[in-house]
This record gives sequence, structure tokens and C-alpha cells, in this order.
Amino acid sequence: MNYSSYDLLKISKQASPIEILNKCKQYCEEWTLTSIQQKLCLQMPSEEAAVCAIDIYENGKTYLTSIATMLLDPSARQCYDAWLDVSTNGKPELVALTKARLQWFNSTSKNIRFSDFMLDSLVNTQTVQPKPPPSRKLSSKPVCRQCQCDFEFDEPYLVLHCDCTTRVGHVDCIEKFSSRVNEKCPVCRQKLLKRRQVSKYLFWNVKEKFKFIA
Repeated sequence: MNYSSYDLLKISKQASPIEILNKCKQYCEEWTLTSIQQKLCLQMPSEEAAVCAIDIYENGKTYLTSIATMLLDPSARQCYDAWLDVSTNGKPELVALTKARLQWFNSTSKNIRFSDFMLDSLVNTQTVQPKPPPSRKLSSKPVCRQCQCDFEFDEPYLVLHCDCTTRVGHVDCIEKFSSRVNEKCPVCRQKLLKRRQVSKYLFWNVKEKFKFIA
């Protein structure tokens, strides 16, 4: 049986940040080198227990600190909760989406990183055949991100920007996608910014916002 960080701290998934912080403080105060050494002495000679206790104490302290850091970071906690959900009863498309979210988080976060074990566990037991896009002739025209059909830059189209990608296509197609995901990117969880009829010479830069390329 796999235990979650919530199980370890003996709190619910709906626990508030204050509850999480207080529990982590409590466990850190109880996790002392002396208490660990005393428990080890029940299983091994005191000299051996004194040596082993140091590594166990340091590893345990790092683990508790990592749990607190992750659960007190809203974005990291959302990713972790999503991983817990799909690990038990996730649909194939949700598993793929959650894995993309964790990979995106790892590539952008400087302080927290989800383990390779968590990513590797997001594998479907069933073989899922991706739905092939509608067949179309080769064309130099832009392709709608949603329906995979051609559209014209001279006609109305819509652009959605977020931190990880840009989605361009027919106004109706992009509007429906935006509504379906509550105007938040399903990968990076940032608000989708809508732009209409963006110039082809105007490129999106996350840190510098709109930037002209000469």
C-alpha cells in the first residue's frame, strides 16, 4: 500500500496551509537524533545505533522539509494532488495530461522537483491509440490547433497565449477550447490570454511580453 504525504502527516487533502505548517513543525520537533538513536538501540548495539542514527536523522529531516515545501506551494500541491488522483483511477487522457503538467513544473521550478519515479508511474496499462488528425492535403496555409483544418490569416482567427505554448485557429474552435478548460492552460495552469488578428511579425515572449522581431 502506498502512503501519500497527507497520510504521513495524518491530515486530509483539504487541509489548510496553516494545518500543514503546524503538522510539519510538530513532526520536525519530534524528529530528533536522540529519539532515533534510542529506537535503534532496541534493534542493534548502541555503537552501531549511534552511527546509523545520523544518516536516518538527516534523511528524515530533508524528507519532512521537502513535504512542507511542496504542500505549501500552491502550484506544486495542485500537481501532486493531480498525480494522486490519476494514480488510482485516472483515465488515459488525464494520465498523459498530468505527466505533461509535472514535466512542465519540473522544467520551470527552481526549488521543487517531482521525482522520476512519479513520472514513470504515469503509464497506462491499456494501449491507447491516439486519434489520427483528419487527413488533408499538404498546404502552406496555417492549421487550426483544434480542428486541424486550414484557415486564412485574412479571415477572423483567434490566438491563445500561455507560458508553455501558443494556440492559433478558428475563432469558434479556440473559443470552445478556452471555455472547456475554464480559460486556463491544462499544462502550465496559467491564464490563457486571448489575442485577435495578431500580426505574423509579432512573436510572444514570456518574460518580455510582446516583442517585435526585426
